[in-house]
Amino acid sequence: MNLTTIVVPDAAATPVNHTFSPVKVDGDTAVLMEKSNASSLGYWTLSLTERAPLAGQTEKVFRTKLSLAMPIVYSETINGVTRPSLGYTLRANVEFICPADAVLQNRKDLRKLIVGILNDASFIDMIESQNNLY
Repeated sequence: MNLTTIVVPDAAATPVNHTFSPVKVDGDTAVLMEKSNASSLGYWTLSLTERAPLAGQTEKVFRTKLSLAMPIVYSETINGVTRPSLGYTLRANVEFICPADAVLQNRKDLRKLIVGILNDASFIDMIESQNNLY
């Protein structure tokens, strides 16, 4: 797996770039972290997994998975001592399952359609406003 730094902007009014730097490769999974938080509790983690079909499998598929974890940290004071505390963690998982005989254009279409769906007003409303589609 070719592991490089990934830089993406957030959704702030004045977007801030977040840099996910390679931390390790463990088998078929690469882990990258965004370490701008003062506490390691708040490091954002991006995991990328690449799985090729195994010999002997009847279903020949390539699986590519992206997982993002965004812990939210706040300061907590107990007996006059302030320390970071984990409030909650936001998570997202996307998995692409591509049959081995899928052609390049099929794979391009799948990725591009997912990007389009993520940018669709209805989907944005569901996530950001937590509104139902129905």
